[in-house]
Amino acid sequence: MRPDKQIQILNLLKVKGLGPQRVRLIVSHFGMDSDIFSLSSEEICSVPGINLKIAKAIHTYSDPDFGKQELDRSQKVGASITTFWDDDYPQLLKKIYDPPAVLFVKGQPLAKEMDCLGVVGTRNITAYGKKITNSIVSELVSFDLTIVSGLARGVDSFAHRKTLNSEGVTLAVLGNGIDFIYPAENKKLAELICENGTVISEFSIGTQPDAGNFPQRNRIISGLCHGTIVVEAGNRSGAILTALNAIDQNREVFAVPGRLTDKMSVGCNRLIRNGAIPVDSGTQVLDHIKHQLFSPRHSVQQKMKLHLSREEHALVDLLEDDPKHIDDIVSLGNLEMTHALTMLLKLELKGAVVQLSGKQFTRA
Repeated sequence: MRPDKQIQILNLLKVKGLGPQRVRLIVSHFGMDSDIFSLSSEEICSVPGINLKIAKAIHTYSDPDFGKQELDRSQKVGASITTFWDDDYPQLLKKIYDPPAVLFVKGQPLAKEMDCLGVVGTRNITAYGKKITNSIVSELVSFDLTIVSGLARGVDSFAHRKTLNSEGVTLAVLGNGIDFIYPAENKKLAELICENGTVISEFSIGTQPDAGNFPQRNRIISGLCHGTIVVEAGNRSGAILTALNAIDQNREVFAVPGRLTDKMSVGCNRLIRNGAIPVDSGTQVLDHIKHQLFSPRHSVQQKMKLHLSREEHALVDLLEDDPKHIDDIVSLGNLEMTHALTMLLKLELKGAVVQLSGKQFTRA
């Protein structure tokens, strides 16, 4: 987009009482080539949802240099600007209820079709959370999926770092202006992310990391993604808000189950009780979203060495993908009922067979 058009959008966003949603309505109605500030009140009010008060605010806007200064400031800190109307604006983000009109971008350019998954969680990550984050993220990266998180302490930072260590692509969404990094200890991490991935923010240059910014930031994390994975979350974790945003955006929500006594698993267990998909691997996540991806991926079935005895192998060979009743198994194998049930229980514990209702068994 031409700089003069970017400047106009930045100025419109600065108009008191206008906001991103009305800016999108006005610009989309009149087109990018229109000089919105020169339109009459009657013309502006022809846009559905725009009244005379808004038209007056546009006409009395008194800081026309802001847009140019904001553009200069972003270039000075090494950031570019992507607007809602640009071809490289992410398609998934464009579909949410209130997508940002402008994104400040550092690192690699955004793309229209990005296959992303959000990985979020508590800042007070436990050893369990670190292990699970590393495991899930490494699998997702092996499927060439982009990992999105919020560059916060804890799960976010571990997700970004594991992605980089696995030579994957990660995207960090800030809750402040793109001219500085919060928390400060993640400055080097942000620089590493920009080498192959991207750091973005919808907030103006100089915006501080105020508490109210992070719920607004969270909707972008979930909005960029086919689904969001909550690894660990306490009772009042901000990660839960990201999950709720994902639900509102009709995206998948995954949660890693934890022990009932673990404080950092309270939020995840609650999400699962309310319909979130429990997962403990990246392959499980991929299986749920693979039909939604812009570029198809397929999970690889891992073969396990079960170390079965000759007798156990013979029993497994009697089974098929379709369930068999225990009476049929006993008859086919010329087995004694109690012995057959004992062997099937051992095989079930080894993961070789699956028991279904009504004493039916199938090969795993």
